[in-house]
Amino acid sequence: MKRMRVLWHIIRLTGADVVLFGFLIVYGSAALLLPRFERGIPGLGDSLWYLFSSFTTIGFGDYVAVTFIGRLITVFVALYGILVVALATGVIVGFYNELLRARTKDSLREFIGELEHLPDLSRKELEDLAVRVRQRHILD
Repeated sequence: MKRMRVLWHIIRLTGADVVLFGFLIVYGSAALLLPRFERGIPGLGDSLWYLFSSFTTIGFGDYVAVTFIGRLITVFVALYGILVVALATGVIVGFYNELLRARTKDSLREFIGELEHLPDLSRKELEDLAVRVRQRHILD
């Protein structure tokens, strides 16, 4: 659950939610418009498939836009799709970095908590702490 909160925080912070919802609206609108302008794309399902293959740059060629408006819609959806993919990559990297930062913070809090109780630790606990410090390479 904490990871999902961090991911949602990054999505909101970067404004990716607005871009993603905007893409879904553009994609849906384009899918509804294309069959009106393109005779070769008969229905909504075919239009959704055509736009998907276009913005993912797969381009199977089973449907092709031949009119100016159809091509313009295709270019717009494809460019918007590239933007969404690039943004998703950045969000994932940001999520990963934020997760690592949170783990490091938690680890340091735990370590500092142990250091605060240093006088109360037994000889064995002190030795275990020294081994963990060496393993973490904190002093390198």
